[in-house]
Amino acid sequence: LIELTNAEARKLMGFAALLKGAHTPFLWLDPEDYEEKGIQLPLIANGIYQAVMKMGDYVEPVEYIEKVAVYVDGVKQASNAYTVTGGTVKFKTGPASTAKITADYTYYWKVMLADDGIETENIFVDFNKSKTFKMVTVR
Repeated sequence: LIELTNAEARKLMGFAALLKGAHTPFLWLDPEDYEEKGIQLPLIANGIYQAVMKMGDYVEPVEYIEKVAVYVDGVKQASNAYTVTGGTVKFKTGPASTAKITADYTYYWKVMLADDGIETENIFVDFNKSKTFKMVTVR
C-alpha cells in the first residue's frame, strides 16, 4: 500500500487491531473474482442449496453471497420464494428433486491477515506508506 493519509493509516491499523492480527477471519469482496452466473447449486438438505464458486474444475462452497437471482429449471424465481442466509439458499417450498437449481450472485472470500502486525511509516505530513498487506484464504 502506498500513499496513505494519516486517517487512512489509522483506519488500517485499527482494522488490524480489531481482528487481533491474523487471529480473526473476515469476509472480503475481491475486485476481480467475486461472482458466479448460471452456476448449479448442490442440494445440502431438502429445499436447501449451497452457493459455490468454481475455479476450473474445482468447486468450493462460499460463506456469504448477495445480489442473488435463483432459477429452477431455467425459470427465474421471485425473491420471496427463497431466503438467503450466509452462503445458502432455502426455498419456502422446495422444488422437485429432479429440478436443476442455478443462480447468479456476488460472493465474498473468507480470509484472514497473513501476519499479526501491519507497519506504517510516516514519510511526510499526511503522507504514509505501508509494506504489503497480505491475506490468506480460510477454508
